[in-house]
Amino acid sequence: MQFEIAKRPSYAVLEVELAAGEAVGATPGALLARSRHVDMEASVRGDDGIGGMIKRAVSDERSFVENSFTARRDGATVTLVPDHPGDITAVDVTEAGPLCVQSGASLAWEPTVGFSTEVDAAGNFFSSGALTVLGLSGQGWAFLSSFGSICERQVTREDPLIADEDHVVAWTDGLEVSRERVGGIKTNVLGGEGTVTTFSGDGQVWLQTHNPVLFGSTGGDGDGSADTRGGVDPGGFP
Repeated sequence: MQFEIAKRPSYAVLEVELAAGEAVGATPGALLARSRHVDMEASVRGDDGIGGMIKRAVSDERSFVENSFTARRDGATVTLVPDHPGDITAVDVTEAGPLCVQSGASLAWEPTVGFSTEVDAAGNFFSSGALTVLGLSGQGWAFLSSFGSICERQVTREDPLIADEDHVVAWTDGLEVSRERVGGIKTNVLGGEGTVTTFSGDGQVWLQTHNPVLFGSTGGDGDGSADTRGGVDPGGFP
């Protein structure tokens, strides 16, 4: 699989080129276009397939549905986009190790990347209440989308990171995570800040520059720069 991320950072587009038999998974609604030599199939990813989906529905947990795109010949392409303005970043799960990702940021992934629902004992991790935390593990590339640009921050035991929780996209598993309110009512109302998340230990955190809860306009203009891996430009649709 080869890929290119174009139109960054405001209106990013993911172009994937597949060899025969290769596949890429994506969140429902992410498809912009595909070659006629690409087959699409919807399935349930996660802990227990359809049975797990029913169990999670009853217990108020979230199921995870994916669209899988498989090439029938070399050079077939799939074009994927997030459902909001912003950037896309590629993360090598093999190199980064297991990740915790807010569910709205998972755009696409290789089939060798596994998913699980991370249980947060503190309840909804994000203030919107519409997002959960997914665990990503295994090997291969995962593609994360964001509101605005994505900022990567290294965390060390000597230098923990404090971030507004609604700006958090993902973090490496193994980091210690804690949440707290900032100040009192006056600080929350006048300062525009609410709950912050502290990451401690050794690892990496991915942040988005816009808060999706407050995000009401596209704002800004992308510079059209591209992030190309493997030196391949998928070009048109064969």
